[in-house]
Amino acid sequence: MPKELYAAFYKGTIITSGIAFMLGMGTTGVTSLSSFQVGYGFFILSIMLILIIILNNIMTKNTDSMSNIIINILPFAIMMSVAGSLMYFSMKYYEIIKEGRVSSGYNAFNNVTIYLLIIQLFTIYSAVSDANFDKNGVQKITSGALLLMAVLSGISTNITRVILKYFTTDGFEVPILKI
Repeated sequence: MPKELYAAFYKGTIITSGIAFMLGMGTTGVTSLSSFQVGYGFFILSIMLILIIILNNIMTKNTDSMSNIIINILPFAIMMSVAGSLMYFSMKYYEIIKEGRVSSGYNAFNNVTIYLLIIQLFTIYSAVSDANFDKNGVQKITSGALLLMAVLSGISTNITRVILKYFTTDGFEVPILKI
């Protein structure tokens, strides 16, 4: 596959993921949940495609130090695990999310995670659009920023997991007292 076509493909998956996340934020219910699931899938696909390029660059350069390899791969590995976890949670807890039987904290932390993923998408897109990406990979400062955002989204994802696992409701609402 020519490099230009490959680059167009992973850039297209990044854009598709961003559009799916934006659609999910603009809708509610099943449509929102399905949009997020599609966004997670395309996010994982784009990260895997970019990791192939980064690993190929590392394999062709035998002079990279172990710390340079870790700083290039770790943010993408964390982002992939975050998106995979979010996809798993949205499938496992599909019914309670669809029916709205989740704590209000779920929506807050899910939105925080989605915002962080969108910021990561834009950062990745700008990094892979750089002319030197094919040769040098992601710059260290960009990789560090991605690592920070990936860790923050991982923390937010873990809080979302705790909310989904332990703080579901049965749909009971407290009636409002009229005085």
